[in-house]
Amino acid sequence: MSSITEKRSSFRILLILTGGTIGTVIGEDGLRRLPVPEDEGGASGGDAEPLLLAALKSRAPELSLDVTVRVPYQVLSEHMTLSHLEKLAECLGSEDVTEYDGIFITHGSDTLAYTAAFLSELMKGCLVPVFLLATQRPLEDPESNGAENTLAAVQLMQEFRMMRGGEERDSENMTADSVYVPYRNSDGIMYLHRAGELRQCRPGTDDFFSDGMKVLEKKEGRYVVPEGWMARSTDMEGCPAEETDNGFDVSDGSTEECKWRVPHISLAPDVLLLHPYVGIRYDSISLEGVRAVLHTLYHSSTAPKELTGFLDRCREAQVPCYILPCDPEDCHYETTMELLEHGAVPLSGVTEESAYMKLLMSF
Repeated sequence: MSSITEKRSSFRILLILTGGTIGTVIGEDGLRRLPVPEDEGGASGGDAEPLLLAALKSRAPELSLDVTVRVPYQVLSEHMTLSHLEKLAECLGSEDVTEYDGIFITHGSDTLAYTAAFLSELMKGCLVPVFLLATQRPLEDPESNGAENTLAAVQLMQEFRMMRGGEERDSENMTADSVYVPYRNSDGIMYLHRAGELRQCRPGTDDFFSDGMKVLEKKEGRYVVPEGWMARSTDMEGCPAEETDNGFDVSDGSTEECKWRVPHISLAPDVLLLHPYVGIRYDSISLEGVRAVLHTLYHSSTAPKELTGFLDRCREAQVPCYILPCDPEDCHYETTMELLEHGAVPLSGVTEESAYMKLLMSF
């Protein structure tokens, strides 16, 4: 792809800081901590925000960025809750996101895939690209990949704007994908992920993977969008569709007045996520206050035989139990067929993280 000629020299960016390793600073004791909040005597946004922008500008001094910073909360991502996700949605909903060229959200790596799946659903239909930014080490560490991940996001933002019709953002060129994760793994290669396909890091590693991940190559010193990337959009088979606001605000019914906005979302901890393991006690699992169950399966789409009794309890309580991954047309064990006979709802073609978020966001 050829170099991009922009009509204006400045790019408008909404930078949302939520914490995570990319927002930490290293203390005198060598431990990573988030900056002291403003209401506790710290600076607004913390010390990491200038570090992030400074690191970015040092790698791309030719960029002119008009950055608006918002800090809905600061938390290490292992402490993420549904309330935090609601605050993130509220922060996005308080902005006219269509006025920006790109939205950048910093996040910790521990629960990155869950927030990515949440945003993938929340931002469907948005013509402004959203990038989740994470790092394996604090920005002040010379081995950190945070600044390079951010540089990739900014350069992709420029290309996405042109691919979607420049400043007019032609809706005919959009896909269902609006949220992306650029991330350099420990192999030194920068990859681009669709947020809804991202999987959690395996324990003991800092690397992210997804089924559709693509290598981000550089041309003329710039990261470029992978060939054919915009042509694809994915969805899950078997999961109930989201029934919340569709994200469009039509004042008088005409398509000319239609402006995309972030839908309001309310989350309740009423989806139970279960994993099979040797010795699991289904009789100790309560269904009180549970609206739906997502039960993952072993790699061969099987589970302990005791799951059938739990499925009977779910059916009696009128609580749907989804099993993943399971393609009824590709079952090779009678165990799997027994699960379906006892009322399990099969899901395929989706990650555990995305299926969980889709169920949380469906009402």
